[in-house]
Amino acid sequence: MSVKKSAIVTGAGSGIGFAIACRLVKEGYAVTGLDVMWRQPISQDAVFERIDCDIRKSEQIKSTFAHVMKVHGRVDVVVNSAGVSGRWTVATISDEEWTRVLDINLFGTFACMREAAKIMSVQKSGVIINIASNRGLHGLRNGSPYAASKGAVLALTKSAALELAPSNVGVYAILPGSTDTPLLRGTRSEEQVAQIVGLNQPEHVADAILPLLSSDALAFNGACISISRRTAQ
Repeated sequence: MSVKKSAIVTGAGSGIGFAIACRLVKEGYAVTGLDVMWRQPISQDAVFERIDCDIRKSEQIKSTFAHVMKVHGRVDVVVNSAGVSGRWTVATISDEEWTRVLDINLFGTFACMREAAKIMSVQKSGVIINIASNRGLHGLRNGSPYAASKGAVLALTKSAALELAPSNVGVYAILPGSTDTPLLRGTRSEEQVAQIVGLNQPEHVADAILPLLSSDALAFNGACISISRRTAQ
């Protein structure tokens, strides 16, 4: 059985999740990426196990975590990066659209955290990082379910940190500003994307998680960290 540190990253098929999975590989982790759509091709920088997993389904999450434990014997890092968005008004969004966003962004994050907490509380170590959003603090016009789900993730992060701190498990949230991902481009025109000042690349978000992997970060357990790459206009 391997003693190499292992990591699980949701939303690893593209965007921020893919960048984080690649960064963790470079840091020496055995990475298992979860997604239902793989936009990024396999390359020398993206050597990680890829599992098709719908994080809205508890049984799929449980079986994936069980698989990682069987192969690696431990789960050291879990990054919840999977997310969806869209453009709707409060007056017109359907029940189905609202439920889909909350199921993926909030329930999926919670369900992965639940499995991670079971394992890490026994290990007496581990790190859980949730990719939230500044929109969870400030709201999003024509994107209320996205903002609501990300705001709830912040509360979930802080609550889990309080519970898991005695087990030396760190729980944190990263709140990126606008980031150049398929999620962003799916709700913006090319002209709108070009006008965004301080646009993050997914790699900038991946950089931000590295300090949280150290046991020293436990002094800031529950921290929700806003990041934005500031550039000249």
